[in-house]
Amino acid sequence: MPVLLLAGCATSEISAFKEASCLDVLAQFDQHADDLGIVDAETSPVAGYRFLRANRNSVMLKKRLDGDDDGVADRVDLWRDWIAQMRGLDRETRTSIAARMPDSLDQEAARAEECANQLADGLMPSSFADLSRAVFVPDDYRDFQRIAGFYPLSAILAHFGYETWKEDNFPSFHWSADQLWRAGDWIDYRVMDKDATDVAGIAGRDKGEIPKDAFGQSRPDAIQLRLLAQKYAPVFRIKTQDSNDRVGMPVLPGAGQQADVDVETPVIFYRLSHTRFDGQWLPQIIYTIWFPSRPAKGMFDILAGHFDGIIWRVTLGADGVPLMHDSIHACGCYHLFFPSSGLFRIKAPEDGDIRETAEMPAGYLTAAQVRHPVVWIDAVSHYVLAITAAGDAGKDRGSVLAALEPERLLTRLPYQDGSGVGSLYSDSGFVPGTDRAEWIVLWPMGIEKPGAMRQWGHHATAFVGRRHFDEPGLFDRYFVPADD
Repeated sequence: MPVLLLAGCATSEISAFKEASCLDVLAQFDQHADDLGIVDAETSPVAGYRFLRANRNSVMLKKRLDGDDDGVADRVDLWRDWIAQMRGLDRETRTSIAARMPDSLDQEAARAEECANQLADGLMPSSFADLSRAVFVPDDYRDFQRIAGFYPLSAILAHFGYETWKEDNFPSFHWSADQLWRAGDWIDYRVMDKDATDVAGIAGRDKGEIPKDAFGQSRPDAIQLRLLAQKYAPVFRIKTQDSNDRVGMPVLPGAGQQADVDVETPVIFYRLSHTRFDGQWLPQIIYTIWFPSRPAKGMFDILAGHFDGIIWRVTLGADGVPLMHDSIHACGCYHLFFPSSGLFRIKAPEDGDIRETAEMPAGYLTAAQVRHPVVWIDAVSHYVLAITAAGDAGKDRGSVLAALEPERLLTRLPYQDGSGVGSLYSDSGFVPGTDRAEWIVLWPMGIEKPGAMRQWGHHATAFVGRRHFDEPGLFDRYFVPADD
């Protein structure tokens, strides 16, 4: 018996030593990143757990993990998948950071990843209470700005400005195809001939084979995700006046230099997310396109500036058919909802006051529009003008084939001068150099740098009210299944 006890003590001491050693490895890696000024702000660090990071989904998952609110994890399989989700976010962050470090630190980065996995594997459900308190994602609203800007009064002015914008821009969603075509010259951007993309048949990766975690979230591998992104990508039909209306690839000339968009290399970026709607986790494919700028229409155009972008999101139902499309600009502005007929808009609290609510300028999309949407985008402002179905517009125009790339690529872009690797985003989650003069009038709304282009996870979408594009419970706020 004493021998067994000694062996047990020795094993425990070795385990504790390995944990301490791994924490030192992670601390050293993080210190090197800090010394080099390398930060990735997409997700939030988990205080006390260097090997985990969190997003808004992580916060909702922890609530599902403790359904009876007794401070104890309900199921071991849910615990493990919650840890895996946050470990995956940390892995993505460390991969982006390591890509921007000198090659001499490659071995240190590999060791840090190995240690992070070991530490995550060692977490037990008994740690739930402590860990759940540390999993927190701050919102992107600054209350002190709202207080200083007399928000209750300034919000009224912002509300009337938004109402005027809707009056000016929503009529185009009801134009005929001829009206749309006559509005200007159009260029289509598509990822490929979608009829040739048979997601169910390529490499035996049938949709039914896409694994789900214990929460019910789809977890496709990289190939499966790319195939899904090909299948559900919309056609972006863009009214084109000059190069500022052409879709391109963000590039970094060199360290500390302002990013540009190479319009000779059209790219559509994609990523995966999830929303919880009607008691189910549904997968979402998010697409982003970038333009060189939003040119000024006059001397006092406060919306103009360097860079512009559109984010289009497809939410898939349990049957794999799109249930909802919605869009924002890359600044988080102009959040528009395009639901299928499988949804019903319910009355939301915001509908009765001046807060921004779920706007449906096109009403409910037809089955053809839902499955094969064409997104008409205006010149200069890059506002979404209309949604039609592929083949419905009455004309056969040539298309520009855009490359399809993971959106995370933008956090590790090689400098064009060959001096290293950088990120499109700053350490606070903005695209440097994209500030807009609109902050002069909108700062009382509490959003930092209103109008500036933002990194995923930082898109506050309501100037009047409080809302984020990546809220996993967002759709439950405004919609129910149509058959309810």
